[in-house]
Amino acid sequence: MEMINISDISFSYGNSQILDHASLHVSEGHFSALIGSNGAGKSTLMKLMLGEMRLGKDNGSIQLMGQDIRQFKDWKKISYVPQNGMVSYRDFPASVEEIVMANLYSQIGRFRFPGKKEKEQVHQALCQVGMEDYQNRLIGRLSGGQQQRVLLARSLVNHPQLLLLDEPTSGIDEQNTNEFYQLLQRLNQKRDMTILMVTHDLQSLHDLADDVWLLEDGKTRLLPHEEIPGNSSETDISSNMNTTCSVSDGRFNESEKETSAHGNL
Repeated sequence: MEMINISDISFSYGNSQILDHASLHVSEGHFSALIGSNGAGKSTLMKLMLGEMRLGKDNGSIQLMGQDIRQFKDWKKISYVPQNGMVSYRDFPASVEEIVMANLYSQIGRFRFPGKKEKEQVHQALCQVGMEDYQNRLIGRLSGGQQQRVLLARSLVNHPQLLLLDEPTSGIDEQNTNEFYQLLQRLNQKRDMTILMVTHDLQSLHDLADDVWLLEDGKTRLLPHEEIPGNSSETDISSNMNTTCSVSDGRFNESEKETSAHGNL
Protein backbone atom coordinates (compact mmCIF):
# COMPACT_ATOMS: atom_id res chain seq x y z
CA MET A 1 0.00 0.00 0.00
CA GLU A 2 1.12 3.54 -0.70
CA MET A 3 1.06 5.43 2.60
CA ILE A 4 1.56 8.68 0.69
CA ASN A 5 0.63 9.14 -2.95
CA ILE A 6 1.08 12.65 -4.30
CA SER A 7 0.22 12.99 -7.96
CA ASP A 8 0.89 15.92 -10.27
CA ILE A 9 0.33 18.70 -7.73
CA SER A 10 0.91 22.38 -8.36
CA PHE A 11 0.90 25.15 -5.78
CA SER A 12 1.63 28.86 -5.83
CA TYR A 13 1.99 31.71 -3.36
CA GLY A 14 0.50 34.58 -5.32
CA ASN A 15 2.46 34.74 -8.58
CA SER A 16 5.28 32.58 -7.24
CA GLN A 17 5.09 28.97 -8.44
CA ILE A 18 6.36 26.68 -5.64
CA LEU A 19 5.30 23.24 -6.87
CA ASP A 20 4.93 22.47 -10.57
CA HIS A 21 3.25 19.13 -11.31
CA ALA A 22 5.19 17.41 -8.52
CA SER A 23 4.64 13.77 -7.60
CA LEU A 24 5.90 11.64 -4.71
CA HIS A 25 4.97 8.30 -3.23
CA VAL A 26 6.02 6.50 -0.05
CA SER A 27 5.33 2.79 0.27
CA GLU A 28 4.26 1.18 3.53
CA GLY A 29 7.25 0.27 5.69
CA HIS A 30 9.71 2.41 3.72
CA PHE A 31 12.07 5.06 5.03
CA SER A 32 11.97 7.88 2.49
CA ALA A 33 13.77 11.22 2.44
CA LEU A 34 12.98 14.48 0.67
CA ILE A 35 15.89 16.77 -0.15
CA GLY A 36 16.23 20.10 -1.90
CA SER A 37 17.71 23.55 -1.49
CA ASN A 38 16.33 26.19 0.86
CA GLY A 39 13.14 27.64 -0.57
CA ALA A 40 12.59 24.69 -2.91
CA GLY A 41 9.16 24.01 -1.41
CA LYS A 42 9.85 21.06 0.90
CA SER A 43 8.02 22.58 3.87
CA THR A 44 5.14 23.60 1.60
CA LEU A 45 4.83 20.03 0.40
CA MET A 46 4.86 18.81 4.01
CA LYS A 47 2.11 21.27 4.98
CA LEU A 48 -0.02 20.06 2.08
CA MET A 49 0.45 16.45 3.25
CA LEU A 50 -0.62 17.45 6.77
CA GLY A 51 -3.74 19.20 5.51
CA GLU A 52 -2.52 22.56 6.81
CA MET A 53 -2.86 23.98 3.30
CA ARG A 54 -5.26 22.85 0.60
CA LEU A 55 -4.89 22.20 -3.08
CA GLY A 56 -7.21 23.64 -5.65
CA LYS A 57 -9.55 21.17 -7.37
CA ASP A 58 -7.54 20.97 -10.56
CA ASN A 59 -4.08 21.12 -8.99
CA GLY A 60 -3.40 17.41 -8.52
CA SER A 61 -4.19 14.97 -5.74
CA ILE A 62 -2.85 13.77 -2.39
CA GLN A 63 -3.81 10.39 -0.97
CA LEU A 64 -2.94 9.22 2.53
CA MET A 65 -3.21 5.50 3.26
CA GLY A 66 -5.33 5.04 0.15
CA GLN A 67 -7.76 7.88 0.90
CA ASP A 68 -8.05 11.27 -0.72
CA ILE A 69 -6.77 13.83 1.78
CA ARG A 70 -10.08 15.71 1.55
CA GLN A 71 -11.84 12.68 3.06
CA PHE A 72 -9.03 11.46 5.30
CA LYS A 73 -10.00 11.34 8.99
CA ASP A 74 -7.46 9.02 10.65
CA TRP A 75 -5.00 11.74 11.60
CA LYS A 76 -3.99 9.87 14.77
CA LYS A 77 -2.25 7.39 12.49
CA ILE A 78 0.10 10.16 11.36
CA SER A 79 2.59 11.99 13.58
CA TYR A 80 4.67 15.02 12.73
CA VAL A 81 7.98 16.25 14.15
CA PRO A 82 8.41 19.90 13.08
CA GLN A 83 11.64 21.75 12.57
CA ASN A 84 12.78 23.45 15.80
CA GLY A 85 9.68 22.06 17.47
CA MET A 86 11.06 22.46 20.98
CA VAL A 87 11.70 26.20 20.76
CA SER A 88 8.32 27.06 22.30
CA TYR A 89 8.82 24.61 25.18
CA ARG A 90 12.38 25.39 26.28
CA ASP A 91 11.41 28.07 28.81
CA PHE A 92 8.11 26.44 29.75
CA PRO A 93 8.07 25.01 33.32
CA ALA A 94 6.87 21.56 32.28
CA SER A 95 8.33 18.12 32.82
CA VAL A 96 9.26 15.69 30.08
CA GLU A 97 6.26 13.55 31.04
CA GLU A 98 3.90 16.52 30.74
CA ILE A 99 5.25 17.49 27.31
CA VAL A 100 4.67 13.98 25.96
CA MET A 101 1.33 13.62 27.77
CA ALA A 102 0.05 16.77 26.04
CA ASN A 103 -0.30 14.77 22.83
CA LEU A 104 -2.85 12.51 24.56
CA TYR A 105 -5.27 15.22 25.67
CA SER A 106 -7.69 14.45 22.86
CA GLN A 107 -7.77 10.85 24.14
CA ILE A 108 -8.02 11.82 27.82
CA GLY A 109 -10.74 14.41 27.32
CA ARG A 110 -11.37 17.69 29.05
CA PHE A 111 -11.45 18.01 32.82
CA ARG A 112 -9.87 14.58 33.31
CA PHE A 113 -6.53 13.70 34.81
CA PRO A 114 -4.29 11.20 33.03
CA GLY A 115 -4.84 7.66 34.25
CA LYS A 116 -2.65 4.59 34.48
CA LYS A 117 -3.20 3.78 30.80
CA GLU A 118 -2.05 7.19 29.60
CA LYS A 119 0.95 7.23 31.94
CA GLU A 120 2.01 3.84 30.61
CA GLN A 121 1.69 5.12 27.04
CA VAL A 122 3.98 8.02 27.91
CA HIS A 123 6.47 5.72 29.62
CA GLN A 124 6.59 3.42 26.59
CA ALA A 125 7.09 6.35 24.22
CA LEU A 126 9.96 7.67 26.34
CA CYS A 127 11.41 4.19 26.57
CA GLN A 128 11.48 3.92 22.79
CA VAL A 129 13.79 6.92 22.61
CA GLY A 130 15.89 6.10 25.68
CA MET A 131 14.51 8.96 27.79
CA GLU A 132 12.44 7.07 30.38
CA ASP A 133 14.79 8.07 33.22
CA TYR A 134 14.19 11.74 32.45
CA GLN A 135 10.39 11.83 32.63
CA ASN A 136 10.34 14.06 35.75
CA ARG A 137 13.07 16.40 34.50
CA LEU A 138 12.07 19.91 33.41
CA ILE A 139 12.25 20.14 29.63
CA GLY A 140 14.33 23.33 29.76
CA ARG A 141 17.12 21.53 31.64
CA LEU A 142 17.77 19.05 28.86
CA SER A 143 20.30 19.36 26.07
CA GLY A 144 19.17 20.01 22.51
CA GLY A 145 19.62 16.36 21.58
CA GLN A 146 17.61 15.20 24.58
CA GLN A 147 14.85 17.68 23.80
CA GLN A 148 14.66 16.36 20.26
CA ARG A 149 14.26 12.81 21.61
CA VAL A 150 11.41 14.02 23.81
CA LEU A 151 9.76 15.60 20.77
CA LEU A 152 10.09 12.28 18.97
CA ALA A 153 8.55 10.48 21.97
CA ARG A 154 5.68 12.96 21.88
CA SER A 155 5.03 12.01 18.28
CA LEU A 156 5.16 8.28 19.08
CA VAL A 157 2.79 8.26 22.05
CA ASN A 158 -0.28 7.74 19.83
CA HIS A 159 1.32 4.73 18.09
CA PRO A 160 1.36 6.25 14.58
CA GLN A 161 1.79 4.24 11.40
CA LEU A 162 3.33 7.13 9.48
CA LEU A 163 5.96 9.51 10.85
CA LEU A 164 6.72 12.80 9.08
CA LEU A 165 9.77 14.82 10.10
CA ASP A 166 10.88 18.26 8.91
CA GLU A 167 14.63 18.84 9.42
CA PRO A 168 14.59 16.97 12.77
CA THR A 169 18.34 17.31 13.39
CA SER A 170 18.63 21.03 12.70
CA GLY A 171 20.95 22.59 15.28
CA ILE A 172 22.11 19.25 16.74
CA ASP A 173 25.74 18.16 16.68
CA GLU A 174 27.00 15.24 14.59
CA GLN A 175 27.09 12.64 17.37
CA ASN A 176 23.56 13.38 18.54
CA THR A 177 22.37 13.53 14.94
CA ASN A 178 23.72 10.03 14.28
CA GLU A 179 22.09 8.71 17.45
CA PHE A 180 18.78 10.30 16.44
CA TYR A 181 19.03 8.61 13.05
CA GLN A 182 19.68 5.31 14.80
CA LEU A 183 16.39 5.70 16.64
CA LEU A 184 14.54 6.42 13.41
CA GLN A 185 16.14 3.47 11.66
CA ARG A 186 15.21 1.14 14.49
CA LEU A 187 11.59 2.38 14.46
CA ASN A 188 11.47 1.72 10.75
CA GLN A 189 13.14 -1.70 10.81
CA LYS A 190 11.80 -3.16 14.05
CA ARG A 191 8.35 -1.59 14.19
CA ASP A 192 7.67 -1.30 10.45
CA MET A 193 6.96 2.39 10.85
CA THR A 194 6.76 4.29 7.58
CA ILE A 195 8.91 7.43 7.66
CA LEU A 196 9.24 10.47 5.42
CA MET A 197 11.95 12.90 6.49
CA VAL A 198 12.73 16.30 5.00
CA THR A 199 16.45 16.88 5.44
CA HIS A 200 19.52 18.84 4.37
CA ASP A 201 21.83 16.20 5.84
CA LEU A 202 22.95 14.34 2.73
CA GLN A 203 25.82 12.32 4.17
CA SER A 204 23.74 9.69 5.99
CA LEU A 205 21.09 9.10 3.34
CA HIS A 206 22.81 6.27 1.48
CA ASP A 207 22.64 3.93 4.49
CA LEU A 208 19.50 5.40 6.02
CA ALA A 209 16.80 5.85 3.39
CA ASP A 210 15.15 3.35 1.06
CA ASP A 211 14.11 6.14 -1.29
CA VAL A 212 15.38 9.68 -1.75
CA TRP A 213 13.30 12.30 -3.56
CA LEU A 214 14.79 15.52 -4.88
CA LEU A 215 12.60 18.63 -5.08
CA GLU A 216 14.06 21.12 -7.53
CA ASP A 217 12.47 23.91 -9.58
CA GLY A 218 9.06 22.87 -8.32
CA LYS A 219 9.38 19.30 -9.60
CA THR A 220 10.21 16.06 -7.81
CA ARG A 221 12.47 13.26 -8.94
CA LEU A 222 13.16 9.88 -7.36
CA LEU A 223 16.93 9.51 -7.27
CA PRO A 224 18.47 6.29 -8.60
CA HIS A 225 20.40 4.43 -5.90
CA GLU A 226 23.76 5.41 -7.37
CA GLU A 227 22.82 9.11 -7.13
CA ILE A 228 21.90 9.00 -3.44
CA PRO A 229 24.42 11.10 -1.49
CA GLY A 230 26.67 9.38 1.04
CA ASN A 231 29.32 6.71 1.10
CA SER A 232 27.93 3.17 0.98
CA SER A 233 31.21 1.83 2.33
CA GLU A 234 30.66 3.61 5.63
CA THR A 235 29.43 1.60 8.61
CA ASP A 236 25.65 1.21 8.79
CA ILE A 237 24.48 3.71 11.38
CA SER A 238 22.28 1.07 12.99
CA SER A 239 25.25 -1.13 13.84
CA ASN A 240 25.92 0.56 17.16
CA MET A 241 22.31 1.08 18.14
CA ASN A 242 21.55 -0.15 21.64
CA THR A 243 18.34 0.47 23.54
CA THR A 244 16.76 -0.41 26.83
CA CYS A 245 13.27 -1.76 26.22
CA SER A 246 11.59 -4.80 24.69
CA VAL A 247 10.05 -4.96 21.22
CA SER A 248 7.16 -7.11 22.47
CA ASP A 249 5.41 -4.17 24.12
CA GLY A 250 6.39 -1.62 21.49
CA ARG A 251 9.73 -0.89 23.09
CA PHE A 252 13.25 -2.19 22.61
CA ASN A 253 15.15 -5.15 24.02
CA GLU A 254 16.32 -5.02 27.62
CA SER A 255 19.47 -6.84 26.53
CA GLU A 256 20.38 -3.98 24.20
CA LYS A 257 21.54 -1.43 26.74
CA GLU A 258 22.04 2.05 25.33
CA THR A 259 24.75 3.91 27.14
CA SER A 260 24.50 7.18 25.25
CA ALA A 261 20.83 7.78 26.05
CA HIS A 262 21.74 8.64 29.62
CA GLY A 263 24.92 10.49 28.78
CA ASN A 264 25.43 13.69 26.86
CA LEU A 265 22.64 13.50 24.29
